[in-house]
Amino acid sequence: RSGNQYRSASGKPGHAYWQNRADYNIDVALNEKLKTISGTEVITYTNNSPDDLEFLWLQLDQNLYKQGSGGLTSVPLAGSRSGNKGQQFDGGYAIKAAKLVDESGKEMELNCMIDHTRMQLMLPEPLKAGGGSLKLKIEFSFIVPDYGSDRMGILETSNGMIFSIAQWYPRMCVYDDISGWNTTPYTGPAEFYLEYG
Repeated sequence: RSGNQYRSASGKPGHAYWQNRADYNIDVALNEKLKTISGTEVITYTNNSPDDLEFLWLQLDQNLYKQGSGGLTSVPLAGSRSGNKGQQFDGGYAIKAAKLVDESGKEMELNCMIDHTRMQLMLPEPLKAGGGSLKLKIEFSFIVPDYGSDRMGILETSNGMIFSIAQWYPRMCVYDDISGWNTTPYTGPAEFYLEYG
């Protein structure tokens, strides 16, 4: 790869290097009887790229556990470290709403398309390059799996249940100068590429 103003040929940041930013304000509750997480997040997303963005992509990692997901079909039914672990676990997110919030607090429902562990949100007008910012409001819930890919699970003890929760909320996909939107589906044995926030 040859270098450009954003990134040198060695991969180091160039003089015009940029990264987008995603800041999260999350209000969430755990229902230990139902083993559910439910809540609302407001994401402030800033587009520092040189491109206007007509749509946004979010990661829905928890959809790994939705029946029919691409990742779940690759997980063995027995001897697995994943959410089903020999049982029929039907998890994944229930996305109640995905809205754009304007400066006055008015909310507008956005058209969305969910594909496995990704969600695309169509914007009514492009998010401007070079610092354009917006707020998204996502209402979501999911069932916590008893076993969850070494990042989530429930341990029952004599003193009650211990919940281990990580990488659990819908998050912005990265938009970068190499691939544009990074929307590789989450299949379990992977790490996470995230925007600063």
